[in-house]
Amino acid sequence: MGFSHIGQIIKHKGLSGHVVLKLSFGIEINHKEITSVFIDLGNNKVPFMIDLISKIKDNHYLLKFIDLNNREETNETINKDVFIDEIDDNLNKSELSKVIDYEIFENNKVIGTVINFLEKNQPIIFCEIDKKEVLIPFVDKIIESVDHLNKRIYVKIPKGLLDLN
Repeated sequence: MGFSHIGQIIKHKGLSGHVVLKLSFGIEINHKEITSVFIDLGNNKVPFMIDLISKIKDNHYLLKFIDLNNREETNETINKDVFIDEIDDNLNKSELSKVIDYEIFENNKVIGTVINFLEKNQPIIFCEIDKKEVLIPFVDKIIESVDHLNKRIYVKIPKGLLDLN
């Protein structure tokens, strides 16, 4: 059986076993149809049945697992990766595969082009900027918006990031 990574449990919420799932960038789920997830515990994907799932904000969901009723019982899930069955139709694959060849804009000026991507724990786009390959984390703090119609990515690159590459 294959698995698709959808995000990570990032913290507890309250005292009665609720946790917060943060979806990876570009992942969308139909949370009303998900009844279980797999959590990576010591290189084993352990199934957890969901008692309650509700959207908190854009990519954050409140989860309550069946049979886990307090913080102590959910401690082992915090900061762990979350997966669903690969065949699950509720998953909309990442937008990263679509952004290759998009132009990168900063301060309304073209600064480069996306040439590839890597999607592991933190998604990264490989870009060509000033005739050099540069790696840019594909995170909300840097990526301001993606315009699929015009094939553009608007960024705010932190000072010094381009010098690291």
